Amino acid sequence: MDWPRSALLLVSSSSRTGPVEGFISLARELRARGVDARFGGDTVRPGENLGEHLALAGVPWETGLRLSRKVRPADLLHDAGSLTRWAREGRFDVLQAGFAHDHHLSLWAAARAKRPDLRVVRAAQRRIDVEPGALRLRLGALRRSDGVIVHAEAYRRRLLELGLEPDRVVAIPAGVDAAWFTPGSAPRLRREWGVPEDAPLAGIVARMKPERGHRTLLRAFARALSASPEAWLVLVGRGEDEGPLRALAGQLSPRIVFGGYLRGPGLVEAYRALDVAVWLREGNDGACRGVLEAMACGKPVVAGSGGASGELVRDGLDGRVVPPGDEEAIASAIGSLLGDPERARRYGESARRRAGEFTPGRAAEATLAFWRRLRALEPRSHRP
Repeated sequence: MDWPRSALLLVSSSSRTGPVEGFISLARELRARGVDARFGGDTVRPGENLGEHLALAGVPWETGLRLSRKVRPADLLHDAGSLTRWAREGRFDVLQAGFAHDHHLSLWAAARAKRPDLRVVRAAQRRIDVEPGALRLRLGALRRSDGVIVHAEAYRRRLLELGLEPDRVVAIPAGVDAAWFTPGSAPRLRREWGVPEDAPLAGIVARMKPERGHRTLLRAFARALSASPEAWLVLVGRGEDEGPLRALAGQLSPRIVFGGYLRGPGLVEAYRALDVAVWLREGNDGACRGVLEAMACGKPVVAGSGGASGELVRDGLDGRVVPPGDEEAIASAIGSLLGDPERARRYGESARRRAGEFTPGRAAEATLAFWRRLRALEPRSHRP
């Protein structure tokens, strides 16, 4: 089938991480399958090396759109006009949106173009994206979409409860490059962190935002020290909550260290340095790719039970699945794995095998199959 010929993946973000990273990976895989997939992101405040990242992936950036996270009337009118014109000209067969801003622009363009073979898809990233929203406006936009992609079966069930048609909603887990994220050790990085090479080490690799669960993790780790007094904890990343977290860590234990912001080979080394990885709550990207990255590096994961993380990790096989706000359960899970290296090794090997199932190619094939299924259904996005 030669449809779709082209697709535009839109996300109003200037970051190269979060949903952007997933969209770039998807576009690269789709292009390898003959689809002219392109990326649309924030060109008003482009993020660090985003253009270079796209170039390395071989994905064109549609810089004719502004998609600014700071929505300004002139930018909004410009993007609405451009997308509508492109839709009428048949430039793209699929518009897939990652955030609400991109989603409404795509619906606006499709309703005015009324092209029979154009489909609008929303990639609903987080739990909040599958809730009705104020005055049920978010739900209304989802119902006007031709299809919705989520990363967790729990989120798909939620949308079906809200009345969306089963054929128009699909759960597609993220993919991970298991040839890049591989097992190993990182003694140099441990030395930089001040962590003894043979010390049991748990860690979280995530942006430091209040909603990510770092505070809960710090308090849980302090509890876990009673069962595993030689353990250490590292927080890798950066963010607006780093200062308060450093203050809290100073009150709780000298065995809590901050590993800085790492990417590329440094990110792989960060996972390799750990004995146990922790991921409690989703960020902007509900795909929870960090869980798969840690698993691909052969690390057992203590995962929060909400969303994709609780579905990617199989409790008692690849790690432990815990309520993300339960300090006692988190402390018990961390302590049991750090205190039992053989169990942690066994879980890590299982995690590595599990991660190998979630390839970027598999995610792209599932996405392409879903788009084609939507083409056979009556378009929803053409309605005003």
